Amino acid sequence: MEKEPLQNFTEATYDKAARGYAEKFKDIGVRSLDVDQVFALVDKENPNVVEIGCGGGREAEYILTKTKNYTGMDVSAGMIEIAYENIPEGNFVKADIAAYHFPESTDIIFAFASLLHSSKEELEVIFNRMHTSLNDDGLVYVSLKRKDEYATAVVEDEYGPREFYYYTRETVLDCVADGFEEVSYEEQEREESWFTMILKKK
Repeated sequence: MEKEPLQNFTEATYDKAARGYAEKFKDIGVRSLDVDQVFALVDKENPNVVEIGCGGGREAEYILTKTKNYTGMDVSAGMIEIAYENIPEGNFVKADIAAYHFPESTDIIFAFASLLHSSKEELEVIFNRMHTSLNDDGLVYVSLKRKDEYATAVVEDEYGPREFYYYTRETVLDCVADGFEEVSYEEQEREESWFTMILKKK
């Protein structure tokens, strides 16, 4: 029997358990300090912001206090529905990041724990699209799960299976090639090892 594509079952798990995950992520709290750190690097009123994997809008509400120009995208229709319930005035779209084309003249792209479902081959393509859409000196913020070497695993919780990719700093820098320079890198230890990066378009 042929195995269902991993991305398909990851998306299906998020759709099936959108409300459960939205509550779980909400309990983690808004990453306001990270948002503030990125906005402090942009000398522009109402910059154009895209959030990859916006979920139920946890960060969107805070981002919208800093700019009027925000688009949140997520592969899960269930998550998009919840985001509109929480923030009716928001701009949210259902899209798969593997095929998503970013709006022109974007200034900031946030990816809070979302690109960890994309392989390094997909990440190279995604960063190329980011580079094309970003304005000069545009910024990308990413948070990813960290291991000592690039790896992948299927993890199943009470809601179902999801595929994760674990990255290193070097792997991400290889994916961005010469298109971006690293502005910030920090490691965090929670239940798992994570890291955050801010990258600026060259």
